[in-house]
Amino acid sequence: MKDLFEKKSKIYQSIRNYFYKTGSIEVFTDILLDYPNLDSNVYPIELFVFNEKKEKIKKYLHTSPEPKMKKILSEIKSDIFQITKVFRNFEGSYKHRIEFTMLEWYRVDYNLEDLMVDTKNIFIETSIALYKKPYIEYKGRRYDLTDWESITVDEAFYRYTGVYPDSIESMNRFLKEKEPFFRETHDWEELFFHIYAFYVEPFLGLEKPTFIYDYPPQLSAFAKVENGKGKRFEAYINGVELVNGYDELNDPQELEKRLIKDLEKKRQEGFDYQLDKEFIETTKNLPKSAGASLGLDRLIMVLLNLESIHV
Repeated sequence: MKDLFEKKSKIYQSIRNYFYKTGSIEVFTDILLDYPNLDSNVYPIELFVFNEKKEKIKKYLHTSPEPKMKKILSEIKSDIFQITKVFRNFEGSYKHRIEFTMLEWYRVDYNLEDLMVDTKNIFIETSIALYKKPYIEYKGRRYDLTDWESITVDEAFYRYTGVYPDSIESMNRFLKEKEPFFRETHDWEELFFHIYAFYVEPFLGLEKPTFIYDYPPQLSAFAKVENGKGKRFEAYINGVELVNGYDELNDPQELEKRLIKDLEKKRQEGFDYQLDKEFIETTKNLPKSAGASLGLDRLIMVLLNLESIHV
C-alpha cells in the first residue's frame, strides 16, 4: 500500500512540475456551485446548504472546474491548470465513479495540435517520473508514449465498422447485422453512441496511444466548429479514454445556444437546472486558447497497470 501512495505522489508531483516549468499558473476554484455544469450526458450532484439566516439553498458539486477556470482565464489571459476532485451522478464501472480526480488546463494561443503535443508531454513526464523511461506496460501490451497515432472520428468509424457516422441508414444496417434483436431508430445520437461504445472505442489506442479528433458538430461540446467538424480530441490507451481536449469556443451566443439545448434535454428527463449567465458572458473575453481535462484516476490505473480505478 505504501508503494502505491508513493507512486501516486510521484505522478502528481511530475504533473505539477511540468506545468510550472512550462509557465502555467496553478489555480484553485470552488467545488460548491450556485449553478450546475451543463454538459451532455453529465449529471451534477445536488445538495442543500443553509446560510447565516438559516435559509435553505440549493447548490451543486462541480462536475468539472471549467466554468470557474474560464472566468479566471478571461481575466488573467495566462496559462492555468488545476488538480481537483469532481463529482458526477450515475457513474460506476472499473473506470468510473461518482467522485474522481481531474486535471484541467488551458493554454493561451494554442490550437488543437499544440494541445495534443502538450498532452503527450504529460504522459511522457509521468512515465519518466515512475520508470525513468517513456514506456509503460498495460494489460499485457507495451506502449511507447513518444509514439502516438492521430485519426479522425470518421476514419475510426470506418476502420472498425466499415460505415461512416454521417449516415443513419448505414449505422442502422450495421447494427442490424451485428445484433439480430436491434430495433431500427432514426435517433442519430443513439446510433452514434451505441456503435462508438461497443464497436469503436474498445479498439482505440490498442496498438499505440491514439488521438481521435474532428467530432461531428452535434458532439462539439464547448469546442469551436470549423468546416463542419467539432475541433476537439480524445486520447486513448488500450480502449480507455484519458483526455478530452477542445479548441475553446469563445462565442457567447453559440455557447448559450448549446447550453440551452442541454438544459431542455435534461428538463425532459425531470431535472430543473438554470443557466449560469455570468459564465456565458465571460466567454466573450476568453483569449484564443485550447484546454483539456484528464482523468487522473484513469491515468494512474494505466501507468501502474491496475485492474480498475478503485484503489
